[in-house]
Amino acid sequence: MVKNQLTQSLWLLLLIIGCLLLSSLLPPFSMGSLSIRRINLLADIQSETEINLVKTSVLDTLQRDSIHDTTTAVINVAEKAIKKPYPCPPGITCLEDFSPNKTATRNFFQALRKVKKEPVRIAFYGDSFIEGDVLCGSFRDTLQVIYGGRGVGFVPLASDVTQYRVSIQHTYSSWKTYSLVGKYKDEIPPLGISGYAYLPLKENEVIYKPGRKQTIKRFDNIRVFYQNSGLASMNYVINDTSAFSLPLTASDNLQVITIPEHSSKSVKLHFTNPDSVILYGVSFEASQGLYVDNFAMRGNSGMNLQALSTNLLKQFNHYQDYSLILLQYGLNLVTETDSMEYNAYKSKMVTVIKQLKEIFPKSSIVLIGISDRAANINGKIQTIPAILRMRDSQREIARKSQIAFWDLYTAMGGENTMIKYVAAQPPLASKDYTHLNFRGGQIIAKKLADALLYERHRYEN
Repeated sequence: MVKNQLTQSLWLLLLIIGCLLLSSLLPPFSMGSLSIRRINLLADIQSETEINLVKTSVLDTLQRDSIHDTTTAVINVAEKAIKKPYPCPPGITCLEDFSPNKTATRNFFQALRKVKKEPVRIAFYGDSFIEGDVLCGSFRDTLQVIYGGRGVGFVPLASDVTQYRVSIQHTYSSWKTYSLVGKYKDEIPPLGISGYAYLPLKENEVIYKPGRKQTIKRFDNIRVFYQNSGLASMNYVINDTSAFSLPLTASDNLQVITIPEHSSKSVKLHFTNPDSVILYGVSFEASQGLYVDNFAMRGNSGMNLQALSTNLLKQFNHYQDYSLILLQYGLNLVTETDSMEYNAYKSKMVTVIKQLKEIFPKSSIVLIGISDRAANINGKIQTIPAILRMRDSQREIARKSQIAFWDLYTAMGGENTMIKYVAAQPPLASKDYTHLNFRGGQIIAKKLADALLYERHRYEN
């Protein structure tokens, strides 16, 4: 019987590879008229930087192992050498990952693997730059085309921007609103995950209908978030015809009540015994897919988030299980004459992010840098100088917090981009040189979605 030579052949192959890799460490030399060039077995798949890394790794490995097992050392280095990096391609402003192992977005991408079976949620915190779904609406639509989902997610009970939000139609009356940025003489109720709390007055009412420009014209799952300390109920009318009533659970903890009717074209809510009820919001969604909850608050710097109840936020996350938190702030701190280095802001935002990590341990967090903003400076409309200092401060916040950072200023186009957005035909931004309109929001939403999708491509590969 012929002896099997497969094992010997494998060892011979590994020995040849090892010799070739080791020979690549030798500099070019000449013997008489014969010139010997440096050998590089991996030349076709390596950049010059990678070649130098391989050479260093070979030497380090062989020195560490005292050349006792050359084959193992060469195999380990070769495995590292063939793992090519994914450089940021033209046209995409990639995320900057400041986590120790470059895994700042891992939890979000792992959650996306279950998106066909259950909801995957993104909490998008920001100021007036994202209010009214100007940016979040297109961002949500883009991701739902890819990952599925039917609904706009979390919606407030009352809002100053309902008149121009197109992702959902929303009217309301007889509500008292409390927020993080408000100033109140009396004690305020505990604020919810969006930074708001709503107290119904006697004639309270809120009506929701699908968005005017949405292709989906019906609601699937409708969930209402509340606290209740007494005997109260929720009366609701579906499609302006069918009236129902559900009792509200009395508890000091956050409660969620689900409206059982599906495929509703409209829903009207009214709450009895209003003195005992605190409302936080209504969520419109399906049993699977991706959802973006827009937590915009005009005038919020982001530092205010530290004032939210840790216990109440954990209760919200029990129901919502956010896999990604986006933070967009900064515009409310920069002025035309500002010369600060934002040291206090950096310190407080690092504390805010640390708190968010504790409350949402399974959430990836991305800090979105400040957008371009222009103003009249010395008689000329131009980018406010403080914008770049704020952008750099936010990058430092992300670095200290070990989260991901997305440079919105660069993604927009950099200096004086907002001027171009305002001058575009049709315009992409308002004449305050600060806020986007829906066309501009679509552009930025696509850039943000591209950055996340490319990051997922790198993660999965």
